This record gives sequence, C-alpha cells and structure tokens, in this order.
Amino acid sequence: MLKLKLFHIFLYKINMFLTNISTIFKTEKVPQLKEQSSNMSVILESLDLEREYTPSMWSERFATSQEVLQHHVQHVTEASEVATNKIPHKLEIEYGSTNGQKLDILGTDLPDDSPILVYVHGGYWQEMSREISRYPALPLYRSKIKTIVVGYDLCPTATLAEIVNQILSAAKFVFEYAEKMDSRGVYFAGHSAGAHLVAKLLSNGDFLESTVGSSRLRGAFLVSGVYDLRELTHTTVNDAVQLPNEWAIPLSPQFDSYTHLQERKVRIYILAGQNDSPTFKRQSREFYELLHNTCLMQNMYLEIKDNMDHFDIVECFANDDNFLKNLLVHDIRKHL
Repeated sequence: MLKLKLFHIFLYKINMFLTNISTIFKTEKVPQLKEQSSNMSVILESLDLEREYTPSMWSERFATSQEVLQHHVQHVTEASEVATNKIPHKLEIEYGSTNGQKLDILGTDLPDDSPILVYVHGGYWQEMSREISRYPALPLYRSKIKTIVVGYDLCPTATLAEIVNQILSAAKFVFEYAEKMDSRGVYFAGHSAGAHLVAKLLSNGDFLESTVGSSRLRGAFLVSGVYDLRELTHTTVNDAVQLPNEWAIPLSPQFDSYTHLQERKVRIYILAGQNDSPTFKRQSREFYELLHNTCLMQNMYLEIKDNMDHFDIVECFANDDNFLKNLLVHDIRKHL
C-alpha cells in the first residue's frame, strides 16, 4: 500500500510538472512564435507593396528597372526639347510664389478660342519636372490644341497637401486664361502622381463652383494613376513624401465625392497599361467604380491599354498618332 501511495504521489508530481511546462509554453513560447510569424508576414507584405508600387519592375521592354527609367527620362526629355523648339510658346509663367509654381503655354500662335489641354506630370510627387513634360504638345499643336504644362514644388520641399493646393492655384490661372481667351474648352490630363493631382482637383466642388472660367472644363484623362494612398505610406515612396498615416485617406481621391461633376457633364477617361502592376490596374478599376456606381456619373470610360506599361503609355504622347490626341480630338469634334 505504501508503494502504491508513493507511486500515486509520483504521478501527481509528474502531472503538475507537465502542467507547469505546458503553461510556460502557452504563456511565453507560443506568443513569441506568433509574434515572429506576424513580423514575417509584415515584412513579406512590405516587400510585396514595394514591388507593386515600383512601376519600372513591371515593364517587359527592358531587362532592368533602371533601364526602363533611363529610357523614359531620355525619351521625354528629347521629345520635350523638340516640342519647345518647334512650337511658339511662353514659358515659366508664374502662378504662385515659389520656384516650382510655374507653367508653360505651347501654341500661343493658335486662335484664341482653341481648346486647351493642361498636362500634370508624374514622378511620385518627388521627381520629373515641367521642363521635360512638354512632350505631348507637338501632336496636339498640329491638331490646333494648345498645351499648358504645369510645374509644382516637389517633396520633401513641399508637402503633398501643399502640392494639391498648388494645382488648384494653377487651375485657377488656367481657367481665368481660358475665360479671357474665350477658349472652347479646357481638358486636364495627368500621369501617375499627376493623375492623382488632377483627380483631387476634380473633387473640389467648392473650388470649381467659385472659380471664373471653370465652366469651360470639358474632360479629364487620368493615366496610370494612384487614387488610394494608404498602402503607399508603407513603401519607400514615402521616404520623400513623408505622408502621415492619418493624412492618407483625406488626400486619396478614392474617398472623395464627385457628384458635383454630374451637372457639368464632364467626360473622364481612366486609363492604365496592361503591364502596369496589378495594384495600379486595381486602383484604376476601383476609381472608375467609385465615379460610375457611387457618384452615378455618366460619360465615364475605363480602358486597360494592351501591351503598354506605366511609361510608354505616356511616352507615346509624342507620336503624331497617339490615343490621348485621338481621344481628345474625338471629344472636341463631338462636344465642342
């Protein structure tokens, strides 16, 4: 009996020991493993976001991302120089007080009432410039359309909120100029970050209502744009932009209202490249759905351009036969 009792005591102590060990693993080891797994998930997600928001990684035209970027800058620089040399123009017109707040008008010899395309360049609000963004102008000039190229201060010299306000100032200048010239119509086009800036402009109903000449707004072309900034704050893009998380939604066109555009009958063309990243294409589709389904806007167009990437979708604007010019000329002939 004594041996049996001692054996039961031994089993009891073994069971208590195993229970304590189990408790230790549950309270210390498992959370640590879960935390490590969670951290790894965040790291992998960040890596995926970095790739999704690096457009040059998705082009199929060159072997490396660096070659894509080098070709793009060289192409638009050379085409912009050609346009500047061949078109009568007025450059570096100040619309604000800082160095970046200047715009160029190309086609100053065209009739006063000529339609106007306003072009806002991309570069993630931190690269590119007005000087190398004149490349759409020559084909448009040959179709009797003036081009106004807008410059703006870049991050981190300016905040994104300040850049959005600068585009409003530039638009005010453009609308007043169009009113003075009695232009038949004003169109805006933006590429990448430029599409974001144009979308923010279009969302500002109070500005459009109070600005002289804004009734001449006819349409907009949003090319490979980014409309939801929440994920961007977790990428290296934000190293220069320095956008706080709490400002991602207020500065995202995806969360704005556009119902005020219904009465104006503004046509909006949303475009992206087949070889844009899945995220860029998704954002274009979601922004189209916002305008079409939520804001109940008519005259909405969405197209994913075959065999084009984030860069040649605008590089082609320097060609005589390009989709931007063709869409614009068609819209002018149909509606103006």
